[in-house]
Amino acid sequence: MMCDTSMLPQKLAFVDIETTGMSPVYDRIIDIGIIRVENSTVVEQYNQLVNPHIPFSPFIQSMTGITPEYLEDAPAFEDIYPTIYELLKDTVFVAHNVRFDYGFLRNEFKRFDISFSSKQLCTAKLSRRLYSRYRRHNLSALINRFGFTCEHRHRAFDDAQVLWQFYQKIMHEFPPEKITVAIDHIQKRPTIPNQLDPGVVDTLPETSGIYFFYDKEENLLYIGKSNNIRSRVLSHLSSDYQSGKQMQMVKHIARIDFEVTAGELGALIRESYLVKKLNPIYNRQLRRNRKLIILKKITTDSGYDSAVLETLTHIDPDDINHIIGIFPSLRRAKNFLVYLREKYSLCEKILGMDASKGSCFSYHLGECRGACIGVEPARKYNARFLLAFAENRIKPWYFDAPIKIVEKNDNEELVETFIVDKWCLIRQMVSNRQQSSIPLEPVFDMDMYKILTRRLPHLSYGLHRT
Repeated sequence: MMCDTSMLPQKLAFVDIETTGMSPVYDRIIDIGIIRVENSTVVEQYNQLVNPHIPFSPFIQSMTGITPEYLEDAPAFEDIYPTIYELLKDTVFVAHNVRFDYGFLRNEFKRFDISFSSKQLCTAKLSRRLYSRYRRHNLSALINRFGFTCEHRHRAFDDAQVLWQFYQKIMHEFPPEKITVAIDHIQKRPTIPNQLDPGVVDTLPETSGIYFFYDKEENLLYIGKSNNIRSRVLSHLSSDYQSGKQMQMVKHIARIDFEVTAGELGALIRESYLVKKLNPIYNRQLRRNRKLIILKKITTDSGYDSAVLETLTHIDPDDINHIIGIFPSLRRAKNFLVYLREKYSLCEKILGMDASKGSCFSYHLGECRGACIGVEPARKYNARFLLAFAENRIKPWYFDAPIKIVEKNDNEELVETFIVDKWCLIRQMVSNRQQSSIPLEPVFDMDMYKILTRRLPHLSYGLHRT
């Protein structure tokens, strides 16, 4: 029995679109389906292919079954936007992962100087809220779980019909109070800075990627990454009181942009690369000097292991087996050497920290075991030396050849491939709206090294030897 719907939104538009790719700025709509519902009754339906007048990848063609030839006689968006605008007018915009569909349509309208805004309702979030016992909530999962009818998956009108079926199901299954509470929770919004267009929040996707904050002069304030771009950006906007720097940054945000990635690894890699390249004002942790201080392992003429400090602008991957420490400053490197010397009773003369003749000063204090004057054998000293630097040294490369790491988003609409060798990213390939391959100079990067050492043990999926 259907619940009393008087407490629920009375005018809804169930919307689905298919596009040439993932970016609402650069890509275009190729298929749109709309079901307008008023007072629980379908009053209008719209099913239309759209000619994007730009190429799109074989992957999109295979997924949707829509080819460029299929769209030759279809209208462009400029021919149909008045009809679409009227269908959506005064409704709650309902879609699965609504930021994607809503963001695309806002950008399509914007190209014709039309400001479009609407309340939104995400059926993916609604499913998670009402059916929290289930793990997956993508559209295919809902179809299989509840037995919904969908003749052509990844065609816009058929997918929009699934959304209407889902909404009908929850109206039969749950009391209106529970649905209303779930909708209210989903539609909560943070305070938006005065100079930021409130509508920009509605364009942010709930997927992995990176985001950019700009001020009104287009200065880049910050680059961040997240598994859920929208959620992370909203947390910035709603927590500006937590620190003075955060408050200053949020106060100046005038524009937000983003790039979608296939997964967390792609977001981490892209953030690390772009922070160093673009040098945003509020990124501290990933902004690094072009110069690095390294500790390199050497062996003295008398057979004792030692370390020398070198200043480099880049590190050759073939040299990483000899590197036992990397530091952002000379002071940090020297302090580290002092710490290890004291903890492991290393010889300051062998480490180059004491230039006097004879035994080192620490030997007289009982802090050196006499390697400086040959009292301690090299074999015994070297074992302790290796133990001292074991935790901080660069780990050996796990593989005997380059590896390929493949990441896919939930719908496999975006696929990223990373070729990695000796902790260096040497090539990145992206497949979404088009195939692209980005060769990179194989230079060792400490941030990339940290990303890979944290992530590789957890990447049994999508990991291949080349």
